[in-house]
Amino acid sequence: MTTVLGFLIRRLVFAVVVLVVIAVIDYAMFGDPLSRVFLHLDFGCATSHYGCPPVKEIWSEYWQADVYLLIGSLALGVVGGITAAVFCAGRPRSLATRAVETAGLIFYSMPAYLFGFGVLLLFEPSFGALPLPFFFHPLDYQDPYADPWMFVQAMIVPWIVLAAPFAAVVMRLVQATMLDELGADHVRTAEAKGLTRRRVIRHHAGRPAYVTVAALVGVWVPSFITNMVLVEYVFFVPGFFGQTKRALGQVPELPPGFDIPMIQGLALWAAVLIVVVSALADVVLVLLDPRVRASGQRSQ
Repeated sequence: MTTVLGFLIRRLVFAVVVLVVIAVIDYAMFGDPLSRVFLHLDFGCATSHYGCPPVKEIWSEYWQADVYLLIGSLALGVVGGITAAVFCAGRPRSLATRAVETAGLIFYSMPAYLFGFGVLLLFEPSFGALPLPFFFHPLDYQDPYADPWMFVQAMIVPWIVLAAPFAAVVMRLVQATMLDELGADHVRTAEAKGLTRRRVIRHHAGRPAYVTVAALVGVWVPSFITNMVLVEYVFFVPGFFGQTKRALGQVPELPPGFDIPMIQGLALWAAVLIVVVSALADVVLVLLDPRVRASGQRSQ
């Protein structure tokens, strides 16, 4: 436990250093006084909004939706990918496994904007080919504490669009690791004790695969952030990243031009999410894999 706590402290210190460096680069390149940013948390005024409100004020209104979207899609991708991998590893070379693997390859290869556009054409209640009014409510976002069911209805489609390519990668990595572990001695011992194949795969062959997933999360977060910019705009998720197009001067109702303070704020917020999630993934990796803890002790 002491080793884990020490790693957590070192990782948090490193995360803070990284964020400070990114903030310096983000604001110093435009000549902004760093004292204003670090001492007063003043990130400038959003010129793309009427009245030029502070960027911090806009962020405080929208940041929660970003966190909900990121956490939900990460969880859905991990659970969906591991579930599909266990299914495929338990039925190798079956027709159902081939179908799941093919679907995974399609989701991995398809860009998020194309997948989202296809979902709109198929299931959007007003013009979709197969309307799903009880499933598809992108315009009816509610705070989860105010109306949890409406929140889930509004977020489930953005979660799926974001999670699908990540779930496909998780499935392929976990499945490959599980199939490789099935020949290990401890897995054969578990099978010899009479455990079901599904239990053997999930609890014995799957443990090394879960370490791989924890490492993959930290690597995949930048892709999540990039796709969140597209998904929030298309599905009307009221997140801070949904302000990107407005900050780039691509809203017809507003005069053209870049909103530099808003772009800087978006870049810094993206860096915060990437660093925080990567740090948490590293902590989970240390908890799952004793070898990481041992290597950390040797490095000291």
